Amino acid sequence: MATKKPTAIAKAKDNRPETGRGGKRNFPSCLPDLSSDEDRALVSQLLTEVLVEYRQPKVKSDEELKERINDYYARCAQTGQTPTVEELFLSTGYAISTVKDWEYGRRKGFSPETAAIIKKAKGFMQTFDAKLVVSGKLNFLAYCFRAKNYYGMVDKQEMVLTPNQPQIEVLSPEQLQQKYIEASDFEAK
Repeated sequence: MATKKPTAIAKAKDNRPETGRGGKRNFPSCLPDLSSDEDRALVSQLLTEVLVEYRQPKVKSDEELKERINDYYARCAQTGQTPTVEELFLSTGYAISTVKDWEYGRRKGFSPETAAIIKKAKGFMQTFDAKLVVSGKLNFLAYCFRAKNYYGMVDKQEMVLTPNQPQIEVLSPEQLQQKYIEASDFEAK
């Protein structure tokens, strides 16, 4: 029996790169390396923290919302976990998008005060993040990302343009004629 000669397509498949466009592992560095027991323990700890907030029942009033936010921050302080905006919103028992909608007025909260409660909670988080940066515990670029995405900060350059030439005076034909006469009289002297 004769052996088949590999086609161009089969050769291309065999020579395909392991990484990069069309490869088998396009983004290997974006997934955590869980090869060590320490890394697996960290993932387990983080998932446990998120599950606590994910399992919270839905708040039903502004007072309950305030209490839940206070409880969340107290839990973070007690356990030493780093608070996040996403986890804070999850702790309300609602989807993150729902809480964002309350904050921005796209969805009605429990009362007109609901948005202010969410904004105040985010203000607390903003202050905490700033303290982490100052103490060297949060990367400045990560803070910039969070500040722009969560706290409404923007990169903005303002440019003030001033004309380099004096404003041109618009004169009538008669006024122009008079200026020429005056200029020629001045030159004659």
